[in-house]
Amino acid sequence: MTVGPDDPYHSDGMNKNETGGERPRFHTETFEKIDASRKDAILSVALAEFAEKGYNGTSINGLARKAGISIGSLYSYFSSKEDLYLTIVDMGHALLEKALREIDPNAGLFETFAALLREARAYAESNRELNLVYLDAMTQGLRHLSKRLSGSLETITVELYRRVLVTAEERGEIRKGLDLGAVAFCLDNLLLLFQFSFTADYHRARLRLFLGLAEEEPLDEEALMDAILEFARRALRP
Repeated sequence: MTVGPDDPYHSDGMNKNETGGERPRFHTETFEKIDASRKDAILSVALAEFAEKGYNGTSINGLARKAGISIGSLYSYFSSKEDLYLTIVDMGHALLEKALREIDPNAGLFETFAALLREARAYAESNRELNLVYLDAMTQGLRHLSKRLSGSLETITVELYRRVLVTAEERGEIRKGLDLGAVAFCLDNLLLLFQFSFTADYHRARLRLFLGLAEEEPLDEEALMDAILEFARRALRP
């Protein structure tokens, strides 16, 4: 991925969220002032390194060398490897937040969930490196980093599910008396595993194993999404 004008970390829109407010900032004022092409190059190299090697496996010295800057310059832009990593993680959050904001929560539960599945697949295929970084950030060993991310993506998705499920219950789309929090948790886990199946080799192999597909057999993505939706309908409808 290359950072571009439509991305929240491009120089013209750095740190802006979908409502125009400020996103958490992990870089320094110095980074704000450098040339946009240099900024984009640094973030692109950092993204590639963290996606390939993970947080723990990435060398800040090697990263600086690949970005064509001195280690001193890099530390003038980010006070630590942790801050640079969190910048990359939040880039992914910002892009997913933008996608979520474009989904109409009034369309109905199953229509909304179908839209989420499509967005998850599109995001995973277009932003594989960001998805790999997100997977890395979810590990237990990096739990201390997640505490520094305010307004996390999970908060946004929880609010979306809550609104959609309450409306669905009122409309009679789903059975009365369901634990809506548990329903949201199950739907989101279906969505996450579906998304990761288009990103990580482990999750891709796991999906194919459950579907009984040989390595050379093509995956019918539309049929898979239809099956997931049908499962959700049968589980939740009156």
